[in-house]
Amino acid sequence: MAIIHSIIIKFFGSLQTHYWKIVYKSYRRKYKVPDSFWFGGESIQFYGEGAIEIGENSYIGRYSSIYACKGYKVKIGNNVAISHYVMIYTENNLADQDFNLSPKKTNKANVEIGDACWIGAKVFIKEGVKIGSNCVIGANSVVIKDMPDNSICSGIPAKVIRFKNI
Repeated sequence: MAIIHSIIIKFFGSLQTHYWKIVYKSYRRKYKVPDSFWFGGESIQFYGEGAIEIGENSYIGRYSSIYACKGYKVKIGNNVAISHYVMIYTENNLADQDFNLSPKKTNKANVEIGDACWIGAKVFIKEGVKIGSNCVIGANSVVIKDMPDNSICSGIPAKVIRFKNI
């Protein structure tokens, strides 16, 4: 029974891997994603009618999502490492509204991440944020404002903890 179970797991695992390769190939066609960019696992989502531009030699981990609404852009620099379960959005609902009414009021703005950044696991990056080059954003942070170059940032909301000694 264990052998049959193992065969089934391998078969469906290879189907899943093939499925995600097809999805990621479609992202490369729809958005500006270079061949050197690495999709690091399953269930990574790029969506929206806006622009997603990613630099060379960057990476995104499994279960992460990038949403670019129409007319707005997410721009990610070169050599950026984005860990697992990261969310980057160019649009969010306003909190001060009656959610029984439609349409919902939203904030919309571009998001930019500079070169050589490391974005930790489970980070949320809000619309309108610019993260400078060579930054570290600690795991589980919520980035709601700009972060300067060479900064190490963490928290809810994220704030500069210190600057790199380089």
